[in-house]
Amino acid sequence: MRTAFVSASYAHRTILSAELDAIVSAAEAHGLAAHVFIRAYDFGPHQAQAMMAATLRDVRAADLLIAEVSYKAIGVGIEIGLAAAWDKPIVYVRHASAEPSTTVSGLAAATVVYRDAADLRARLGATLGALLSP
Repeated sequence: MRTAFVSASYAHRTILSAELDAIVSAAEAHGLAAHVFIRAYDFGPHQAQAMMAATLRDVRAADLLIAEVSYKAIGVGIEIGLAAAWDKPIVYVRHASAEPSTTVSGLAAATVVYRDAADLRARLGATLGALLSP
């Protein structure tokens, strides 16, 4: 099964819970296992090297990266950079009220701007359908 690495702000993981669920649902509907890094692991403050080793391994193993960037986060930027360096398609996702990122937009294979979790699921689903079709 193909894998989508899902990148989002750790500090905002609770606020983004419904959106992350929508991303997982849209990915699974297109035959992708959604690997939500901030849900998969719980690293402590003294585990920075282990966290980055897992990040490097998991981004490299993924087939594409879905980046929810409504809230800016350094870790998300690093994950996007890794995906770009390894020629992984990047899907740039942000809420309609969030400030656009020209950096992420410049690296993205596709962009999804959404109003709520249901809208995100529908728009991301359509985007993944187009991106993954042969």
